[in-house]
Amino acid sequence: MLIIDLILIALCAFAIIILITMMTNLFLFVPFVPTPKRVVKFMIEKAELKGDETVYDLGCGDARLLTETKKMYPNIRAIGYELSLGVWILAKIRVWISQKDVELHLRDFNHAKLGDADVLLIYLVPEVMNKLKRKLDTELKSGTRVISHGFAIPDKEPMEVERCPLPSWHLIRPPGKRGPRVFVYEW
Repeated sequence: MLIIDLILIALCAFAIIILITMMTNLFLFVPFVPTPKRVVKFMIEKAELKGDETVYDLGCGDARLLTETKKMYPNIRAIGYELSLGVWILAKIRVWISQKDVELHLRDFNHAKLGDADVLLIYLVPEVMNKLKRKLDTELKSGTRVISHGFAIPDKEPMEVERCPLPSWHLIRPPGKRGPRVFVYEW
């Protein structure tokens, strides 16, 4: 009976997290769209980490990018910012399960100081990118790499744009498009 009670409690907690996430996203006007695992690995590869860098994920969602990066490079400093309470709770759960040392902040990344960043991982809607570019121009040190899933940073020429192949991509995109774009920038 105890196991059934625990399962019911877990399901209720999960339903509450989903409800909080949905309500928060109504006010923030930003969707929670998790990055596919294959794209996560592709972005980490494009970051060209050596293993001792400071890595930020702005709008970190459920922290999958940071936990996977920390798994591959245990000595990095991993820092995430998420504004949606429900999604931040999911991120805390993922970090706790992964047992990785990932620093998570429940606040707007516009208040973050990014001067120590070596790499930024982002998957943000285009409406946010203009404001973000101004912040990056003023705060990032020379040589900082920014890896963006899906969307370009306006008025910034990427070093590289490559599509990450996804097997199911043909179901939602026209023929000839192998997967979502990943933009690589260097400041």
